[in-house]
Amino acid sequence: MSVQCLSEKELKTEKSAEYTSAGVHPWWLEDFPEDIEVFKSHVKNLAEANKLWAVGESGIDRTYPEYLEQQKELFTWHLELAEKHQLPLVIHNVRAGADFLQIMKERKPTTPWIFHDFRGNEQLMKDFLRLHSQCYFSFGLSLDNSPQVRELLPSVPLQNLFLETDSQKHLDIHDIFLRAAECLHLDLDFLKSQVWLNFKKLARTH
Repeated sequence: MSVQCLSEKELKTEKSAEYTSAGVHPWWLEDFPEDIEVFKSHVKNLAEANKLWAVGESGIDRTYPEYLEQQKELFTWHLELAEKHQLPLVIHNVRAGADFLQIMKERKPTTPWIFHDFRGNEQLMKDFLRLHSQCYFSFGLSLDNSPQVRELLPSVPLQNLFLETDSQKHLDIHDIFLRAAECLHLDLDFLKSQVWLNFKKLARTH
């Protein structure tokens, strides 16, 4: 079972599948500035038609500082939409841990937050969980190319873990599970079962 985030082309057609996530990526503020309101309208329509499993990916990327305030406003819009429809929120976080901690303190979210391709440290993860127990941390290609992520993985609570390919065609989710099981010293089938339980838990939240 997998969740598919819609591309900008798919979003314009409001295409969806059984487990679809849709949102306006922060990079699109630079890439498609003239289409942001159109994208938001389509995401809202999909949510109101009960065609979304989650909202996002959206978030804050501090490597694009010239769009920082717009990113925060856009993320707040996604957060409010997710809360309104009680949907999980898929989050893009690049060097913005402090921003999300502040948002958690101010907004006190009630729906699950899934940090896509999480690359924070153990303390940041613990701070997120302290403020919002329904945080999940997803890992993919970074298990191959980041020693820091491999070191972090064993400290992630299994009940808060997801794995992903990030829609990269050269990646097979089975290979990601193999690498994660190796890092965690866990039986592969046990790990698959745990991630499946996590998925089902989120599916029951809305």
